[in-house]
Amino acid sequence: MKVFDERMVKDRINAFPFVKMMGMKLLSCSGGKSVMRCRVRQVLRNSGGTLHGGVLGTLVDMSVATALRSVLPLTSRMTTVEYKVNLLKPVSEGAVTAHGSVIRLGKTIAVGSTEIRNEAGEPVAFGSATFYILNIRSPGDSPGIMLATKGRKKAVLEGESGRWGRKGRSTRTRSSGTS
Repeated sequence: MKVFDERMVKDRINAFPFVKMMGMKLLSCSGGKSVMRCRVRQVLRNSGGTLHGGVLGTLVDMSVATALRSVLPLTSRMTTVEYKVNLLKPVSEGAVTAHGSVIRLGKTIAVGSTEIRNEAGEPVAFGSATFYILNIRSPGDSPGIMLATKGRKKAVLEGESGRWGRKGRSTRTRSSGTS
C-alpha cells in the first residue's frame, strides 16, 4: 500500500485547475498541518477593492483538507460537510497565508481549523471545517486525491445499485391498482 507523499500531494493540489484559477499554492502539508498561500489579484477582489470573503472561505476549506490529507490513508476519500470563516481585517494587496491543522480525526468525521494571516503576519481571518471521511479501497490502491473520473461509471456501494435499495429490495413504492 502506498504511503503519504507530500511532494505528490503538493503537485496534484497545485495542478488542480480551481487552485490555479484562484492563485493559490500549497506550500506544505504533513503531520496534520498545512500551509497555503493566495495572491491578492484584481479578479479576487470584491466591490470594495478587498479580497473577497469567499476566497478566504475557500482557503479555510482547502487548508484543512490538505492538513487532513496528510494523516489519512491515501485510499480514503473526504468531502466537506461544513465550514465557517470569521473575517477579521480586510486585505487589499499582497498575499495571505493559511495555516490549517487537524483538531480531531474520527472514523468518519474530521474537524480542523485555519488561521489566515497577511504579509505583515497579522491575522485577517480564522475558521473551521468539518469533513466526512469515507475509507474505501480504490482500484489498484491509487490515491484518493483528485483522480480522473472520465469514462468511469458512478461508484455503487456493495449490495446497492442506482435502482435498488439495500439488500436488493426496491426503494420504489408500487401501486397494486386497488385501494
